[in-house]
Amino acid sequence: MGTADHAFVAEDTTAAQRLARWWHKYRFWIIGGAVFVVLSILAFVMTNSGNRSLDSLAINNPAPAGAQAAASVLKDQGVALEATTSLLATTDALAQNAYGSSTVLFYDPRNILTPAQVSELAAAIEQNGAKLVAIAPGPVAVKNLSPELSSAGSTAGIPRVDAQCEHVDAAAAGTISGGGPDPALNAGPAKGPILLYKGAQTCFTPNAKSGPASGGLLASNSAGDITALGFSGVVNNHNLGQVGNAALTFRLLGSKPNLLWYTSSLNDVPPAQTAPSLADLTPAWMFPAAAWLMLVAVVGVLWRGRRNGPLVAEPLPVIVKASETMAGRARLYQDARAVDIATRTLAHASLTRLAHALRLGHSADPSAVVDAVAAATSRTNAEVHAILLGEPPQTEKDMLRIAADLAALEEEVARR
Repeated sequence: MGTADHAFVAEDTTAAQRLARWWHKYRFWIIGGAVFVVLSILAFVMTNSGNRSLDSLAINNPAPAGAQAAASVLKDQGVALEATTSLLATTDALAQNAYGSSTVLFYDPRNILTPAQVSELAAAIEQNGAKLVAIAPGPVAVKNLSPELSSAGSTAGIPRVDAQCEHVDAAAAGTISGGGPDPALNAGPAKGPILLYKGAQTCFTPNAKSGPASGGLLASNSAGDITALGFSGVVNNHNLGQVGNAALTFRLLGSKPNLLWYTSSLNDVPPAQTAPSLADLTPAWMFPAAAWLMLVAVVGVLWRGRRNGPLVAEPLPVIVKASETMAGRARLYQDARAVDIATRTLAHASLTRLAHALRLGHSADPSAVVDAVAAATSRTNAEVHAILLGEPPQTEKDMLRIAADLAALEEEVARR
Protein backbone atom coordinates (compact mmCIF):
# COMPACT_ATOMS: atom_id res chain seq x y z
CA MET A 1 0.00 0.00 0.00
CA GLY A 2 1.42 3.41 -0.96
CA THR A 3 1.53 6.37 1.39
CA ALA A 4 1.58 9.17 -1.17
CA ASP A 5 -2.17 9.78 -0.87
CA HIS A 6 -2.21 9.87 2.91
CA ALA A 7 -1.54 12.98 5.05
CA PHE A 8 -0.30 12.16 8.54
CA VAL A 9 -0.98 14.85 11.20
CA ALA A 10 0.69 14.71 14.59
CA GLU A 11 -1.61 14.61 17.61
CA ASP A 12 -2.81 18.01 18.97
CA THR A 13 -1.19 19.99 16.16
CA THR A 14 -4.24 21.24 14.25
CA ALA A 15 -4.87 24.98 14.01
CA ALA A 16 -7.91 24.78 16.28
CA GLN A 17 -5.98 22.88 18.94
CA ARG A 18 -3.05 25.27 18.78
CA LEU A 19 -5.46 28.19 19.11
CA ALA A 20 -7.13 26.54 22.11
CA ARG A 21 -3.77 26.05 23.84
CA TRP A 22 -2.79 29.62 23.09
CA TRP A 23 -6.09 30.96 24.48
CA HIS A 24 -5.76 28.85 27.63
CA LYS A 25 -2.26 30.25 28.21
CA TYR A 26 -2.95 33.94 27.56
CA ARG A 27 -6.65 34.34 28.30
CA PHE A 28 -6.09 36.17 31.62
CA TRP A 29 -4.01 38.90 29.98
CA ILE A 30 -6.36 39.16 27.00
CA ILE A 31 -9.47 39.53 29.17
CA GLY A 32 -7.70 41.98 31.50
CA GLY A 33 -6.51 44.09 28.57
CA ALA A 34 -9.97 44.11 27.00
CA VAL A 35 -11.58 45.25 30.26
CA PHE A 36 -8.98 48.00 30.64
CA VAL A 37 -9.58 49.25 27.09
CA VAL A 38 -13.37 49.25 27.55
CA LEU A 39 -13.16 51.12 30.85
CA SER A 40 -10.75 53.66 29.36
CA ILE A 41 -13.09 54.28 26.43
CA LEU A 42 -16.07 54.70 28.76
CA ALA A 43 -14.15 57.12 30.97
CA PHE A 44 -13.06 59.14 27.94
CA VAL A 45 -16.61 59.29 26.58
CA MET A 46 -18.08 60.29 29.94
CA THR A 47 -15.52 63.04 30.54
CA ASN A 48 -15.78 64.43 27.02
CA SER A 49 -19.49 64.10 26.32
CA GLY A 50 -20.39 67.72 25.77
CA ASN A 51 -18.04 68.94 28.54
CA ARG A 52 -20.61 68.06 31.18
CA SER A 53 -19.82 68.67 34.81
CA LEU A 54 -20.75 66.71 37.90
CA ASP A 55 -20.46 69.64 40.32
CA SER A 56 -23.44 70.93 42.26
CA LEU A 57 -25.21 73.91 40.67
CA ALA A 58 -22.93 73.75 37.63
CA ILE A 59 -24.49 75.36 34.56
CA ASN A 60 -23.43 72.37 32.40
CA ASN A 61 -24.65 69.68 34.79
CA PRO A 62 -27.98 68.13 33.69
CA ALA A 63 -28.20 65.95 36.82
CA PRO A 64 -30.70 66.78 39.60
CA ALA A 65 -27.97 68.59 41.57
CA GLY A 66 -26.95 70.73 38.58
CA ALA A 67 -28.35 74.01 37.32
CA GLN A 68 -28.31 73.51 33.56
CA ALA A 69 -32.08 74.09 33.32
CA ALA A 70 -31.96 77.53 34.94
CA ALA A 71 -28.86 78.52 32.94
CA SER A 72 -30.44 77.44 29.65
CA VAL A 73 -33.63 79.45 30.28
CA LEU A 74 -31.65 82.53 31.26
CA LYS A 75 -29.56 82.27 28.09
CA ASP A 76 -32.70 81.93 25.98
CA GLN A 77 -33.99 85.10 27.57
CA GLY A 78 -30.92 87.03 26.42
CA VAL A 79 -28.86 87.02 29.61
CA ALA A 80 -25.11 86.84 28.91
CA LEU A 81 -24.00 84.06 31.26
CA GLU A 82 -20.36 83.39 32.20
CA ALA A 83 -19.15 80.73 34.63
CA THR A 84 -16.15 81.59 36.81
CA THR A 85 -14.25 79.45 39.30
CA SER A 86 -12.10 81.98 41.12
CA LEU A 87 -12.50 85.31 42.88
CA LEU A 88 -9.91 86.92 40.60
CA ALA A 89 -11.74 85.85 37.44
CA THR A 90 -15.03 87.12 38.88
CA THR A 91 -13.71 90.54 39.83
CA ASP A 92 -11.97 90.88 36.46
CA ALA A 93 -15.21 90.05 34.65
CA LEU A 94 -17.09 92.57 36.79
CA ALA A 95 -14.57 95.26 35.90
CA GLN A 96 -14.98 94.56 32.19
CA ASN A 97 -18.78 94.81 32.28
CA ALA A 98 -20.58 98.10 32.28
CA TYR A 99 -21.44 99.70 35.62
CA GLY A 100 -24.58 98.25 37.13
CA SER A 101 -25.06 95.64 34.38
CA SER A 102 -24.06 92.48 36.24
CA THR A 103 -25.50 89.96 38.64
CA VAL A 104 -23.19 87.56 40.47
CA LEU A 105 -24.37 84.19 41.74
CA PHE A 106 -21.99 83.22 44.54
CA TYR A 107 -21.87 79.56 45.61
CA ASP A 108 -19.24 78.32 48.05
CA PRO A 109 -20.42 74.86 49.19
CA ARG A 110 -17.06 73.90 50.74
CA ASN A 111 -16.43 77.25 52.45
CA ILE A 112 -13.15 77.73 50.61
CA LEU A 113 -13.12 81.53 50.68
CA THR A 114 -11.63 83.30 53.67
CA PRO A 115 -13.52 86.18 55.33
CA ALA A 116 -11.12 88.61 53.65
CA GLN A 117 -11.92 87.15 50.22
CA VAL A 118 -15.67 87.38 50.88
CA SER A 119 -15.25 91.02 51.89
CA GLU A 120 -13.27 91.61 48.69
CA LEU A 121 -16.13 90.17 46.64
CA ALA A 122 -18.67 92.39 48.42
CA ALA A 123 -16.47 95.46 47.80
CA ALA A 124 -16.25 94.60 44.09
CA ILE A 125 -20.04 94.29 43.94
CA GLU A 126 -20.50 97.70 45.53
CA GLN A 127 -17.83 99.32 43.34
CA ASN A 128 -19.40 98.01 40.13
CA GLY A 129 -22.99 98.67 41.17
CA ALA A 130 -23.72 94.99 40.62
CA LYS A 131 -26.10 92.62 42.36
CA LEU A 132 -25.06 89.56 44.38
CA VAL A 133 -27.11 86.45 45.08
CA ALA A 134 -25.32 84.15 47.55
CA ILE A 135 -26.53 80.54 47.66
CA ALA A 136 -26.42 79.03 51.19
CA PRO A 137 -23.47 81.08 52.49
CA GLY A 138 -22.12 80.18 55.93
CA PRO A 139 -22.61 82.39 59.01
CA VAL A 140 -19.18 84.03 58.70
CA ALA A 141 -19.49 84.55 54.95
CA VAL A 142 -22.95 86.14 55.12
CA LYS A 143 -21.76 88.59 57.78
CA ASN A 144 -18.82 89.63 55.59
CA LEU A 145 -21.08 90.09 52.56
CA SER A 146 -23.12 92.76 54.32
CA PRO A 147 -23.29 93.93 57.95
CA GLU A 148 -27.07 94.05 57.59
CA LEU A 149 -27.25 90.29 57.06
CA SER A 150 -26.79 87.64 59.70
CA SER A 151 -27.33 83.93 60.14
CA ALA A 152 -30.47 82.79 61.94
CA GLY A 153 -29.76 79.09 62.26
CA SER A 154 -31.37 76.40 60.17
CA THR A 155 -34.50 74.37 59.74
CA ALA A 156 -35.46 70.99 58.43
CA GLY A 157 -37.09 70.51 55.05
CA ILE A 158 -40.58 71.99 54.77
CA PRO A 159 -43.04 71.40 51.91
CA ARG A 160 -43.86 75.02 51.06
CA VAL A 161 -43.33 78.45 52.51
CA ASP A 162 -44.93 81.77 51.54
CA ALA A 163 -43.04 85.00 50.94
CA GLN A 164 -44.69 87.09 53.70
CA CYS A 165 -42.57 90.15 52.86
CA GLU A 166 -42.47 93.18 50.59
CA HIS A 167 -39.45 92.04 48.57
CA VAL A 168 -40.43 92.46 44.92
CA ASP A 169 -38.93 89.22 43.65
CA ALA A 170 -40.14 87.17 46.63
CA ALA A 171 -43.65 88.60 46.36
CA ALA A 172 -43.74 87.74 42.65
CA ALA A 173 -42.74 84.16 43.39
CA GLY A 174 -45.37 83.91 46.13
CA THR A 175 -44.50 80.46 47.41
CA ILE A 176 -41.38 78.35 47.11
CA SER A 177 -40.73 74.74 47.97
CA GLY A 178 -38.34 74.21 50.84
CA GLY A 179 -38.79 70.47 51.28
CA GLY A 180 -38.07 67.25 49.47
CA PRO A 181 -34.70 66.08 48.20
CA ASP A 182 -31.94 68.62 47.78
CA PRO A 183 -29.25 66.90 45.69
CA ALA A 184 -27.02 69.97 45.66
CA LEU A 185 -26.59 70.13 49.41
CA ASN A 186 -27.71 66.85 50.84
CA ALA A 187 -27.51 64.22 48.08
CA GLY A 188 -30.68 62.72 49.55
CA PRO A 189 -34.11 63.50 50.93
CA ALA A 190 -33.76 66.35 53.38
CA LYS A 191 -30.62 65.00 55.05
CA GLY A 192 -29.17 68.44 55.74
CA PRO A 193 -30.58 71.66 57.18
CA ILE A 194 -31.92 74.62 55.23
CA LEU A 195 -30.13 77.80 56.28
CA LEU A 196 -32.05 80.81 57.57
CA TYR A 197 -30.99 84.46 57.53
CA LYS A 198 -32.13 87.84 58.85
CA GLY A 199 -31.72 91.15 57.06
CA ALA A 200 -33.36 94.44 56.19
CA GLN A 201 -35.87 92.32 54.27
CA THR A 202 -36.53 88.79 55.43
CA CYS A 203 -38.76 86.51 53.38
CA PHE A 204 -40.03 82.93 53.34
CA THR A 205 -40.11 82.57 57.12
CA PRO A 206 -40.93 78.98 58.09
CA ASN A 207 -42.26 80.00 61.51
CA ALA A 208 -45.04 82.36 60.47
CA LYS A 209 -46.04 83.16 64.06
CA SER A 210 -42.61 84.50 65.00
CA GLY A 211 -42.36 86.60 61.84
CA PRO A 212 -39.07 87.85 60.35
CA ALA A 213 -37.38 87.76 63.75
CA SER A 214 -36.98 83.99 63.43
CA GLY A 215 -35.21 84.24 60.07
CA GLY A 216 -36.19 83.23 56.57
CA LEU A 217 -34.88 81.37 53.55
CA LEU A 218 -34.17 84.69 51.80
CA ALA A 219 -32.77 87.90 53.23
CA SER A 220 -31.55 91.11 51.59
CA ASN A 221 -29.87 94.30 52.73
CA SER A 222 -31.59 97.64 52.57
CA ALA A 223 -30.09 98.49 49.16
CA GLY A 224 -31.28 95.18 47.72
CA ASP A 225 -27.93 94.45 46.04
CA ILE A 226 -26.90 91.64 48.44
CA THR A 227 -29.27 88.70 48.80
CA ALA A 228 -28.73 85.42 50.66
CA LEU A 229 -30.76 82.37 49.69
CA GLY A 230 -30.52 79.50 52.15
CA PHE A 231 -31.77 76.68 49.96
CA SER A 232 -29.90 75.64 46.82
CA GLY A 233 -32.84 73.44 45.82
CA VAL A 234 -34.68 76.53 44.62
CA VAL A 235 -32.17 76.82 41.76
CA ASN A 236 -31.18 73.24 40.93
CA ASN A 237 -32.72 71.08 38.24
CA HIS A 238 -34.57 68.87 40.68
CA ASN A 239 -36.76 71.53 42.30
CA LEU A 240 -36.75 74.34 39.75
CA GLY A 241 -40.19 73.44 38.41
CA GLN A 242 -41.92 73.36 41.81
CA VAL A 243 -44.37 76.18 42.72
CA GLY A 244 -42.61 79.57 42.61
CA ASN A 245 -38.99 78.35 42.57
CA ALA A 246 -38.49 79.18 38.90
CA ALA A 247 -40.07 82.64 39.25
CA LEU A 248 -37.79 83.51 42.17
CA THR A 249 -34.69 82.15 40.41
CA PHE A 250 -35.26 84.00 37.15
CA ARG A 251 -36.14 87.28 38.85
CA LEU A 252 -33.10 87.15 41.15
CA LEU A 253 -30.62 86.11 38.44
CA GLY A 254 -32.10 87.57 35.27
CA SER A 255 -32.75 91.19 36.24
CA LYS A 256 -29.51 92.39 34.61
CA PRO A 257 -28.05 91.68 31.16
CA ASN A 258 -24.89 89.95 32.51
CA LEU A 259 -24.79 87.03 34.91
CA LEU A 260 -21.54 85.75 36.46
CA TRP A 261 -22.04 82.24 37.82
CA TYR A 262 -19.26 82.07 40.42
CA THR A 263 -18.57 78.74 42.10
CA SER A 264 -15.54 78.72 44.38
CA SER A 265 -12.80 76.16 43.73
CA LEU A 266 -9.23 75.36 44.71
CA ASN A 267 -8.17 78.26 42.49
CA ASP A 268 -9.26 80.51 45.37
CA VAL A 269 -6.82 78.91 47.82
CA PRO A 270 -3.89 81.34 48.14
CA PRO A 271 -0.50 79.75 47.38
CA ALA A 272 2.06 79.43 50.15
CA GLN A 273 4.71 82.16 50.20
CA THR A 274 7.54 79.70 50.94
CA ALA A 275 7.85 75.98 50.40
CA PRO A 276 7.24 74.02 53.62
CA SER A 277 10.28 72.40 55.19
CA LEU A 278 10.53 68.82 56.34
CA ALA A 279 9.92 69.95 59.93
CA ASP A 280 6.71 71.72 58.86
CA LEU A 281 5.42 68.58 57.16
CA THR A 282 6.34 66.29 60.05
CA PRO A 283 3.65 65.78 62.72
CA ALA A 284 4.46 67.17 66.14
CA TRP A 285 4.27 63.72 67.74
CA MET A 286 6.84 62.18 65.38
CA PHE A 287 10.04 63.19 67.21
CA PRO A 288 8.88 62.25 70.77
CA ALA A 289 7.59 58.92 69.45
CA ALA A 290 10.86 58.23 67.60
CA ALA A 291 12.92 59.06 70.69
CA TRP A 292 10.76 56.79 72.83
CA LEU A 293 11.05 53.90 70.36
CA MET A 294 14.84 54.29 70.23
CA LEU A 295 15.00 54.22 74.03
CA VAL A 296 12.87 51.08 74.13
CA ALA A 297 15.10 49.44 71.50
CA VAL A 298 18.28 50.21 73.48
CA VAL A 299 16.74 48.85 76.68
CA GLY A 300 15.65 45.71 74.84
CA VAL A 301 19.14 45.16 73.44
CA LEU A 302 20.73 45.58 76.86
CA TRP A 303 18.15 43.26 78.42
CA ARG A 304 17.99 40.45 75.90
CA GLY A 305 21.24 40.86 73.97
CA ARG A 306 23.74 37.97 74.08
CA ARG A 307 27.22 38.68 75.39
CA ASN A 308 30.34 36.80 74.20
CA GLY A 309 31.40 34.15 76.70
CA PRO A 310 34.94 33.00 77.51
CA LEU A 311 37.11 31.40 74.86
CA VAL A 312 36.91 27.60 74.64
CA ALA A 313 40.23 25.72 74.33
CA GLU A 314 40.27 22.94 71.70
CA PRO A 315 43.06 20.34 71.51
CA LEU A 316 45.14 20.36 68.34
CA PRO A 317 45.60 18.85 65.84
CA VAL A 318 41.97 18.26 65.04
CA ILE A 319 41.22 14.80 63.67
CA VAL A 320 38.76 14.80 60.77
CA LYS A 321 37.45 11.61 59.21
CA ALA A 322 38.57 10.94 55.67
CA SER A 323 34.97 10.39 54.58
CA GLU A 324 34.00 13.85 55.84
CA THR A 325 36.91 15.43 53.98
CA MET A 326 36.02 13.59 50.81
CA ALA A 327 32.33 14.55 51.04
CA GLY A 328 33.14 18.17 51.77
CA ARG A 329 35.57 18.45 48.86
CA ALA A 330 33.03 16.78 46.57
CA ARG A 331 30.38 19.32 47.54
CA LEU A 332 32.80 22.16 46.83
CA TYR A 333 33.52 20.73 43.37
CA GLN A 334 29.80 20.29 42.75
CA ASP A 335 28.92 23.83 43.82
CA ALA A 336 31.71 25.24 41.62
CA ARG A 337 30.76 22.91 38.72
CA ALA A 338 34.48 21.99 38.49
CA VAL A 339 34.02 18.74 36.54
CA ASP A 340 37.51 18.90 35.03
CA ILE A 341 39.28 19.20 38.39
CA ALA A 342 37.10 16.49 39.91
CA THR A 343 37.81 14.15 36.98
CA ARG A 344 41.57 14.74 37.21
CA THR A 345 41.40 14.00 40.93
CA LEU A 346 39.57 10.73 40.26
CA ALA A 347 42.04 9.75 37.51
CA HIS A 348 45.04 10.54 39.73
CA ALA A 349 43.61 8.43 42.53
CA SER A 350 43.01 5.57 40.09
CA LEU A 351 46.60 5.83 38.78
CA THR A 352 47.92 5.64 42.34
CA ARG A 353 45.81 2.58 43.20
CA LEU A 354 46.64 0.84 39.89
CA ALA A 355 50.39 1.45 40.37
CA HIS A 356 50.13 -0.05 43.84
CA ALA A 357 48.15 -3.03 42.57
CA LEU A 358 50.69 -3.69 39.79
CA ARG A 359 53.67 -3.18 42.19
CA LEU A 360 55.05 -0.22 40.26
CA GLY A 361 55.38 2.11 43.25
CA HIS A 362 53.76 5.47 43.95
CA SER A 363 56.32 7.39 41.88
CA ALA A 364 55.83 5.38 38.71
CA ASP A 365 55.47 7.29 35.44
CA PRO A 366 51.83 7.49 34.25
CA SER A 367 52.80 6.07 30.84
CA ALA A 368 54.37 3.05 32.55
CA VAL A 369 51.16 2.53 34.49
CA VAL A 370 49.19 2.70 31.24
CA ASP A 371 51.41 0.05 29.64
CA ALA A 372 51.18 -2.21 32.67
CA VAL A 373 47.38 -1.92 32.83
CA ALA A 374 47.07 -2.67 29.11
CA ALA A 375 49.27 -5.75 29.56
CA ALA A 376 47.26 -6.93 32.57
CA THR A 377 43.90 -6.52 30.86
CA SER A 378 42.46 -7.10 27.42
CA ARG A 379 42.34 -3.36 26.64
CA THR A 380 44.64 -1.54 24.24
CA ASN A 381 47.16 1.12 25.28
CA ALA A 382 45.11 3.82 23.50
CA GLU A 383 41.94 2.81 25.30
CA VAL A 384 43.62 2.78 28.71
CA HIS A 385 45.36 6.09 27.97
CA ALA A 386 42.01 7.70 27.03
CA ILE A 387 40.50 6.56 30.34
CA LEU A 388 43.40 7.52 32.63
CA LEU A 389 45.01 10.46 30.80
CA GLY A 390 42.39 11.59 28.30
CA GLU A 391 40.83 15.04 27.82
CA PRO A 392 38.82 16.34 30.79
CA PRO A 393 35.03 16.20 30.39
CA GLN A 394 32.82 19.22 29.79
CA THR A 395 29.64 18.03 31.49
CA GLU A 396 28.73 16.11 34.60
CA LYS A 397 27.35 13.31 32.43
CA ASP A 398 30.79 12.82 30.84
CA MET A 399 32.42 12.90 34.25
CA LEU A 400 30.12 10.12 35.51
CA ARG A 401 30.97 8.02 32.43
CA ILE A 402 34.72 8.45 33.04
CA ALA A 403 34.27 7.59 36.73
CA ALA A 404 32.47 4.37 35.75
CA ASP A 405 35.27 3.48 33.30
CA LEU A 406 37.90 4.04 35.98
CA ALA A 407 36.03 1.84 38.42
CA ALA A 408 35.66 -0.92 35.78
CA LEU A 409 39.38 -0.67 34.89
CA GLU A 410 40.43 -1.04 38.53
CA GLU A 411 38.09 -4.01 38.93
CA GLU A 412 39.64 -5.76 35.86
CA VAL A 413 43.15 -5.27 37.24
CA ALA A 414 42.06 -6.60 40.63
CA ARG A 415 40.61 -9.81 39.01
CA ARG A 416 43.69 -10.71 36.97
